[in-house]
Amino acid sequence: MRVTRRLAWIATILLVAAGCDKARAAGRHEAKAPVVTPGAELDLASHPNILFEVFGEANDPRMIPIAAIGSAGGVGVASLKRIELTAAGWKRLDAQYLRSNMPYAIFQDGRQTGKVFVRRGMWQGDDPLYSLPGCQLLTPMAAVKLDAAPPRTAFTVEYLASNSTLGHQRNVKPMPPADVERVARAIATQAATSVGIAAHTLDSLDFHAVAFQSGTSPWPTIVAAFIDPAAENPASTHATTTHLLVIADRDSTATFYHTTYLHRVRGRLSTSTFRRFFDHLDVNGDGVDEIFLEGWQFGGDAYLSVLGWNDGKWAQVYRTRAKWCLDG
Repeated sequence: MRVTRRLAWIATILLVAAGCDKARAAGRHEAKAPVVTPGAELDLASHPNILFEVFGEANDPRMIPIAAIGSAGGVGVASLKRIELTAAGWKRLDAQYLRSNMPYAIFQDGRQTGKVFVRRGMWQGDDPLYSLPGCQLLTPMAAVKLDAAPPRTAFTVEYLASNSTLGHQRNVKPMPPADVERVARAIATQAATSVGIAAHTLDSLDFHAVAFQSGTSPWPTIVAAFIDPAAENPASTHATTTHLLVIADRDSTATFYHTTYLHRVRGRLSTSTFRRFFDHLDVNGDGVDEIFLEGWQFGGDAYLSVLGWNDGKWAQVYRTRAKWCLDG
């Protein structure tokens, strides 16, 4: 479901980019300057570390900056910060970070898995790499290539990438899939009951679960997601839908898993917000991975919601822009 939605979205962007050259030439005007709070502009002269998202068709991926990795005040601890730049600043970022042949580490499942190389930056050619109707200043995007071909069965790719050294190589035995499903369903059933979702409703939803070593404890973190299979193609946007995403952890004092994050939907599809697991990676260097969830509303743009571990719970610590248009 999600792959089809993302492919259609990418195809729309590329179609617009290919078909708007004449319109740009005939009606080009200066972009409206983004509103930048005094003192908030990213200092590009200091060559900050940047976090990127790599996504798109496996044979023609794209990369876009999603956050700056900056100091949070503690020793050895960093934080994700929204990139705030003037119109000229975004052009400088493109020139500094998105030039041909520039390499970046790519990360998946909490560790570096390879490299990605820039093929072309946003404003490297005669025209921008892509365009959107009614928008004069866009978040810069690069066309990239991976250092190794993705599996033949992969239609799309999605990675995190950076010029910073991130992640951990945790040599732990993976949790058996049967145990992951058993624990995930048990925790989800308890969580559903607490928010008024009936067991038979939960059973009617598409189910997916993943377990990974996040660093919160010796035991893996488990993410379980239940989503209405009709949510992507409903008979009516006035229809109601149900969606549940649960994260569960186990600590050294507990003998069982307990809910550490919960996102639930029970209501009209047109106003519902959905979440799915994207990846995990220790970005701030504190030894515990952040969890990246993709969020979206029906008919709306997607964004990444980043969860951090604090006082035994997961909570959002950063959210990317949902709109790529930067016009103020």
